[in-house]
Amino acid sequence: MEAKHLICEALKDSGNLVHRIQMEQYLRNQFAFLGVMSTRRKEILRQLKKRYLDTLNPQQKRKLVASLWAEEHREYQLFALDWMKKWNAQDYLETDIEFFEGLILQKPWWDTVDIFAPNLVGKYAKRFPKKMRAVLKRWENHRSYWLRRSCLIFQLRYRRETDLELLQHFVHSLAQEKEFFIQKAIGWSLREVSKWNPVWVQHVVLQEQLEGLARREALKYVQ
Repeated sequence: MEAKHLICEALKDSGNLVHRIQMEQYLRNQFAFLGVMSTRRKEILRQLKKRYLDTLNPQQKRKLVASLWAEEHREYQLFALDWMKKWNAQDYLETDIEFFEGLILQKPWWDTVDIFAPNLVGKYAKRFPKKMRAVLKRWENHRSYWLRRSCLIFQLRYRRETDLELLQHFVHSLAQEKEFFIQKAIGWSLREVSKWNPVWVQHVVLQEQLEGLARREALKYVQ
């Protein structure tokens, strides 16, 4: 695929050894990097998007994303996310949530999941709310805490449109977990709501008896 070749060549040519070492250390050496800074990565996307990427049909787009996700270096997954964030939600397919789930579960870490959930999953949930409800029920009890975390943070960009009842449901369901990324997500999701509804957040913190990290994060902006 010509687009894939152009993306790979541009990213490889933009790699930097010093940045590579720093990036790999930042993510605890779990992933290999080329050393491409985010500004350069997004510049490559701008250069290729209109002429090549926008000409692909839905099947070709998803095939390219899957191919990029299979690459060893983290920049390919991050490039794919940069691109997918620009997709119009009206062009989403109902089956995309299974596609998204598969990607979330491949090489998962906060750097990809925390882009995926509030951006792609969040937009999908508004486009296909009935389907998303069924998916969330499954994710809530999934063995992967990255999908459970996604239940908490997919509404981060909803602001006043946040379904507070649904959010509290997930807070209640997951509050007893000791996993750092779950406790952090509980606090993060509530902290965002506290920017416009601090009273509700205080109520949830008390009602759910949140402690430690989740409590500190939730009340960070509450006086």
